[in-house]
Amino acid sequence: MRFKNGLFLMNKHAGKGAVSSYRQIVPVLRKAVEHLDEHVLAPGEAEDVCFRYGSNYDVIIIYGGDGTVHECINGIARLGDRPVVAVLPGGTCNDFCRSIGVSDIESACHLIKNGNMREVDIGVMNDRFFVNFWGIGLITDTSENIDHHKKSLIGKLSYYLSALETIRKPDYFHYMIEANGNTLEGDAIMAVALNGNYIGAIDLPFEADHEDGFLDLIIVKEAGFPLVKEFLHKEKIKMTGDHAANLEHHRVTSFSLSTTRPLRIDMDGEVYAFTPSNCSIKKKHIQFISSL
Repeated sequence: MRFKNGLFLMNKHAGKGAVSSYRQIVPVLRKAVEHLDEHVLAPGEAEDVCFRYGSNYDVIIIYGGDGTVHECINGIARLGDRPVVAVLPGGTCNDFCRSIGVSDIESACHLIKNGNMREVDIGVMNDRFFVNFWGIGLITDTSENIDHHKKSLIGKLSYYLSALETIRKPDYFHYMIEANGNTLEGDAIMAVALNGNYIGAIDLPFEADHEDGFLDLIIVKEAGFPLVKEFLHKEKIKMTGDHAANLEHHRVTSFSLSTTRPLRIDMDGEVYAFTPSNCSIKKKHIQFISSL
């Protein structure tokens, strides 16, 4: 067996059919984990469960979406003795899974036994942690404007529809940032710090990497068609570095940001904090199972 003691945590809404999925998943996991405890998460308890019991296990297997992963990581990242983490994609967009090469539930289960271990950087915002991104402005408005009834019916398409609607009426804000010994100040519609390169299941026109020890800080100055072109021509932009939109791109290990009015913060798709923010990176802080 690859692992002696494991904890399987399941969001009961994962995969749009958790009961049938559960019956298929657990037998595969038991081929890689000698002693596997199972727990169905109640709303809001994932962080506490991981913090209280995480050090008792060699591996924690999370079945859920980006929100469930975010909650669990906020418990695990605070531990001194951290378990290996595996993620089974069970959400709408599964952005973090995409970033580490975990594409579907079946292959993710088999990776518990045969996958690679990756030491992944974890972002820090004040006293909270994020695994994929931190953001304010347009990205937060997009998350909050999603129609949850449509989300249950059409999945990630609901994110795209919300983004298109939000981009038509952008809300500008004034920011002050200290990063890399420099002061940045101006007006923007969005600021995002990327640890991974996917948001809303979209491969972004950057090269953010979970293992490079940096956050990619993107400041978008205006909306409109140039911003849409960023995504239509992302492969070319990745090759040339010539961005269509009016934006700034900084690679940083830490930054502090304030805004003239408090703005809601989106971390990994979860909106619950407000500016100001002090962000940094914990390099290679948690081991994840990956196909890469």
